[in-house]
Amino acid sequence: MMAHDSAPAAIVRLDTVDSTQSVAFGLAERGAADRTVVVADQQLAGRGRRGRIWRAPAGTSLLASIIVRSRLPQALLPTFSPMTAVATAEALRRVAPVAARVKWPNDVLVGGKKIAGILLESRARSGVPTPDRDGTRAEAGVSEPRRSFLGPPSVQAGLEAPATTDPATTPVTIIGIGVNLGQREFAPELAGHATSVALETGRAPDRETMLAALLEEFDAWRARLEREGFGAVREQWRMLSDTLGRHVTLDGVTGIAVDLDVDGALLIDAGGTVRRVIAGEIAWDEAAAGSRARGR
Repeated sequence: MMAHDSAPAAIVRLDTVDSTQSVAFGLAERGAADRTVVVADQQLAGRGRRGRIWRAPAGTSLLASIIVRSRLPQALLPTFSPMTAVATAEALRRVAPVAARVKWPNDVLVGGKKIAGILLESRARSGVPTPDRDGTRAEAGVSEPRRSFLGPPSVQAGLEAPATTDPATTPVTIIGIGVNLGQREFAPELAGHATSVALETGRAPDRETMLAALLEEFDAWRARLEREGFGAVREQWRMLSDTLGRHVTLDGVTGIAVDLDVDGALLIDAGGTVRRVIAGEIAWDEAAAGSRARGR
């Protein structure tokens, strides 16, 4: 997908940082514009989901955080997570190329192993930290309950309001993206679950080429999300899904993952009752997986 017609993103390039997310929040607090991107060669204490540390040796990964000041209503900010997963998978397919797929809520896989991860954190003007998508306290996060079985918000809710990029009035969302490019090995606890472009193809792509493709895909899918609603993103996520059709256990709910709801929640058929889960970490049973909905 080609990028939408807009000015190029401002890119802040750094050598070693504790976390690109923290740097991006600091820049946002000082008024950095929408679509400012922080890129680092190495991070020492990057944040993953559920408070995990994301470390990356120098030069092996694409580590980026994007400042987003969106006109989407807060209830729909979580849709940026599957949107970014789609954009990352499409960029990898273009550049590597690899058969990248998406795992709910925010991982990108190749051959069932994680090749990229996404972290979405939001902060209101007050700067008060709120729970993240997985229901754990992070430096900042999307404010929502751990699980909801109520109906999702309207896809178009609030979209008639004009867009604004005024840092003083627009809540800020930071979207962190980490893509494994050049790693040839991983720590023992990750070896069976993680992979890289180098391991999959025999060579690591140029990071600048990967970054350019990622930002182009991100801008294009973001434009569709904010202009048309979640429908197109949702359909592409379904097409790329490595989750739908699997027998999963998630946040105390066990059943078959059947669809993605209009706000990004996962729908699970738990013995004839469809349950909405908005947060958690999937465990799946390969023996009971059945046929997957790869062609959706």
